[in-house]
Amino acid sequence: MRWLWLLTFGACAPHTDGAVAPKRSASRASLDLIRAYPDADKIFVQARLPDGSDAVFLVDTGAGISTVSADVAERLNLKVTDGGYVEGVAGRSAWRKSRLPWLSLGGMVFEQVDVAVDVDGAPESAGFIPVDGIIGNNVWGRVTLVVDYPADRLEIAVPGEIPVPPNAQPMGFDGAHASVYVKAFAGEQNGPPVERTLLLEVDTGAHGVMLSGGTGVGFESVSTIGEEPILGIGAADLVPVSAFYRRTRRVPLQAVELGGARVEDLKPATWINFEGAAYTIGPQGMPGLIGYSALQDHRVSFHFAEGRFAMNPSEGPPSAENGHERMLQQELKEHGKDASRALIRGKYLIALEREDEAIAELTTATTQPDDHDEARSLLARVLLSRGDHAAWETQLKALSPAALVEQSEIVALVNGLGLAGRAQEGLSLARAATEASPEEAEAWLARSDAELALGDTAAARRALNTAARLLQNPDADLKRRARIARAEGDRLGALAHLRHRLTLYPSDGEALWFYALTVMEPGLESHRPTFNADLDRAMARLHPEARPLDFVIAALHLVGRGGVETERLMKIGLARDCEPIEDASSKDNCVAWYMAMGGSAEDEALALIRGAVAAKPHRSDYLDTLAIVLLGRGELAEAAQASAAAARLAPDRFYHLWQTERLGALASNAALK
Repeated sequence: MRWLWLLTFGACAPHTDGAVAPKRSASRASLDLIRAYPDADKIFVQARLPDGSDAVFLVDTGAGISTVSADVAERLNLKVTDGGYVEGVAGRSAWRKSRLPWLSLGGMVFEQVDVAVDVDGAPESAGFIPVDGIIGNNVWGRVTLVVDYPADRLEIAVPGEIPVPPNAQPMGFDGAHASVYVKAFAGEQNGPPVERTLLLEVDTGAHGVMLSGGTGVGFESVSTIGEEPILGIGAADLVPVSAFYRRTRRVPLQAVELGGARVEDLKPATWINFEGAAYTIGPQGMPGLIGYSALQDHRVSFHFAEGRFAMNPSEGPPSAENGHERMLQQELKEHGKDASRALIRGKYLIALEREDEAIAELTTATTQPDDHDEARSLLARVLLSRGDHAAWETQLKALSPAALVEQSEIVALVNGLGLAGRAQEGLSLARAATEASPEEAEAWLARSDAELALGDTAAARRALNTAARLLQNPDADLKRRARIARAEGDRLGALAHLRHRLTLYPSDGEALWFYALTVMEPGLESHRPTFNADLDRAMARLHPEARPLDFVIAALHLVGRGGVETERLMKIGLARDCEPIEDASSKDNCVAWYMAMGGSAEDEALALIRGAVAAKPHRSDYLDTLAIVLLGRGELAEAAQASAAAARLAPDRFYHLWQTERLGALASNAALK
């Protein structure tokens, strides 16, 4: 979990009303790992709590302390007191402390487990699987921990019960973090490696490799410098992502060696705190960590008591289970087809892409008073994914305006009505939503979109300003502001908003593209040098592999900077973004999209995207690609039609509103000539 440090943790007494721990504890246990989908990087396990319930926890050897959600603390009636701060890579987060009387993992009982309660940045779900907390090293450090990633199995045992593998290496453990020496080979794949031995924490809650401070010294010559958001523990939900952009280095890795194993084909390591001696990101003194990308193909052993760590081949058999299937089977075994739990089953079935069964369960759930609103929201989304606009609208219209806001459906329904030619009806609904939920920014976003659809730009701006005030973010929704400015004929205002958005989010390819499209309009020639400088500056701020190459290619093509450079970027983008895709239609869509963005809308691109749309006719991204390919071929009416179809399938996406408006105007103007 990228270093979960406790800055304050005093003693706290357990609540005396907790259930008594089982008298016997097994000396060894084997448990199934749970993942949101096969090969997901986050691994979870179920633990029995004092109230007899089974809770899902993240397995996190990067966390020095375990955590529980506020719901768990309330349900168990835990005594909760102020605890100071926890510190993660993203920053500090105030927290509250408590103590679990006990928890059980596969029959092994752990008593008096200190926990942090309701920590910002801690996972709340894995897909549709509710996550109740994190199990950290104040639990794992009491036992031997073995994680067999390919087999999706976790083993724990009292120290000495599981033999230390012969290839194990020394591991330091300070009671909170487990660290090992890692030999790293850095540099581009075809070049000579820079070899260094690093002391890193082994972190099952992290994805890749992170270096901090002096740990990365020596890799300067093979690394790039850029900005990227650093998220995790300490990242508050209401703070805009732009606040977490940090300057980092990225170090390409040819291989690493640890635990007696050599691992290749790793993504670049992220190196933070590389400028000077100060630790401006994360806890003071954090050396770095190594996570899932290096561990995923191995059976990983943490022998905490013996101070040894090993990585060996899996003992199998290999697993490719979707954790939602396991949770669904448990649900059916424990509760059968209880109508009051239909919503839970429906969610699992959505994740398993068993749509017919999901629709049946969600339909049942709509009859349950406590689940009615959420069930209708989910049911509507499933129906829309099938292209059934009428059924989608019927389900959402059964919700009150306040419920639409609470379920994050108000923007979709208001814009869906507008796209269907019923903008006045959409505005009436949006006004009702702002009256019912005046303190919810989403209601005002819907109100702004509805006002703009009917041409009242002043009202649209007022509503958008209200949303920004409620979000406490003066830079909120800059692309919407740009669209309003354009509607007023204030193209310079639109450019200013898009420039500011690109400054805050240099990786926002959509903002870059809309900026390029606007600056290339007649009369704005004098602003094109500024655009070119902004484009180059934004891309220079990003690491090469983080650049939105599809939109960069489109922008370069629009402003006349195509040619050799766009051909080079096209090759890189196709290899990076399209080649790894396994699904045939998705890969065809990706290739056709890149071709269209580069100005190549030949028959090949059209054939690829028509095949993809035929295979999956209700994918908004496929239809959007079709629209751009048709636009490049000069088939404006057909392009506008495809864009409108895409927008109706994803009416909550601002991108589609702008695109449909743009292509519709082009088609209308062409028809008048």
